[in-house]
Amino acid sequence: MNNNLSKFSLKHRIAHEIRKLIFDGKLEQGEKITESQVSQDLGVSRTSVREAMLLLELEGLLISSPYKDTRVATISQEEVLELLIPMRVHIETFALKKGFSIWGEGTKEQFKNILENMKKVVNFEDLSTFIELDIQFHELIVTSSEMDNVIRIWESIVHRIRLHFLYQNRKSGTLQKWLVDHEKLINIFVYGKSVDEAVEALRKHIVETNIPDVYLLE
Repeated sequence: MNNNLSKFSLKHRIAHEIRKLIFDGKLEQGEKITESQVSQDLGVSRTSVREAMLLLELEGLLISSPYKDTRVATISQEEVLELLIPMRVHIETFALKKGFSIWGEGTKEQFKNILENMKKVVNFEDLSTFIELDIQFHELIVTSSEMDNVIRIWESIVHRIRLHFLYQNRKSGTLQKWLVDHEKLINIFVYGKSVDEAVEALRKHIVETNIPDVYLLE
């Protein structure tokens, strides 16, 4: 931990370290996490850890029970099927409708770069990096709409989406299939001319790459 960090940034740095442990699979869903242990591991005050953990609770990554303990959040099939997938379909297809016509070559190059990076990590079977690239891909759809209200809604659920990808995808082990699915979609985004075709392809992608494996969530 960098002792030169300002007090303002310290809780965010601690939150980043905990977040990384969760997304790297080093803190399992439902696992207990304590202020004292994090404070000792990172060499920071318990007050700063407490502030960081409150931030992670707001992000939906930690769950704290009054007078009990704090644990890494879990995610259920019901949440994914009834909440996350429908929300993603609405948010991302709406953003795509608004953004598709204003995409320049720069945005299309970003999509192509994400795809090239996906190909590289598939060769190394690097699941955590592939998941991050997957998030970047969907986030680009949202941010390129240039609609602040839509972006804020996305930001409110993106960490729950990461948990979904992490817990489900590390059990399904189908990196090559996900790569093919994303390549087809990105080709439509980059070379296609019809927004309706792009929207329908995105909707199908979100649903069909998730629902068949959602049973893997406990």
